[in-house]
Amino acid sequence: MKQPRNLDRSDRKPFFRFIKRILRCFVKKPKVIGLESDFQDGAIYICNHVGATAPLKLELYFPRRFRFWGTYEMTFSFKERWKYLAHVYFYQKKHNSKFVSLIKATLACPFIGMFYKGMNLIPTYADARILGTIHQSVEYLNDNNSIVIFPENSSDGYHDVLTEYYAGFLFLAKHYHRQTKKKIRIYNMYYCKKSNSLFYDASFTIDQLLKDGRNIREIANDFKDRANDLAKVSYHQV
Repeated sequence: MKQPRNLDRSDRKPFFRFIKRILRCFVKKPKVIGLESDFQDGAIYICNHVGATAPLKLELYFPRRFRFWGTYEMTFSFKERWKYLAHVYFYQKKHNSKFVSLIKATLACPFIGMFYKGMNLIPTYADARILGTIHQSVEYLNDNNSIVIFPENSSDGYHDVLTEYYAGFLFLAKHYHRQTKKKIRIYNMYYCKKSNSLFYDASFTIDQLLKDGRNIREIANDFKDRANDLAKVSYHQV
């Protein structure tokens, strides 16, 4: 299968692009394996998180102009970012001890803040402020850019076998289609850390997904199951 070209199509600022070029010397490019010949611009891409690994790999090597969705705490003040890292990311999701989580959060917070600012992340929320996220995302997609979303429920950690996908990416696709009448494509991806491989499924348009009458939660669950099928393929590559 033809791999996407490694084009530097980032809209990141010059200094951050320089940092990325340095990081590429130390972070290995993933192998890309998929059911279509190439990725498209102006699409929604979803992927499992694998802690910080998948976002880092995509930021360094994904060959399309895109922005990530990410939790709003990481875009706010140093204090809010530290609290999220110490009490949620390292403790709840990475299962470090409380003491180790505090130390890691303190050491990592300045650098992670710089990285998130460099990525120009679109903040997400669990309340009515998500409408602002949708509006900002639609404007970005309208310029033929793409959005990358990590929809998995990682409240108790990151799992190789995914247990739940939130439906926010489908809510975005529905809203975009309703507003623009464009059939935006959604790509389902799975990153396997052991084989350093990014597997991606055939793409679907939101109108294809909704025509059988299912709601977005049911469709999100189907995407989760298809991602787990990609995971099974990935383990045969190890």
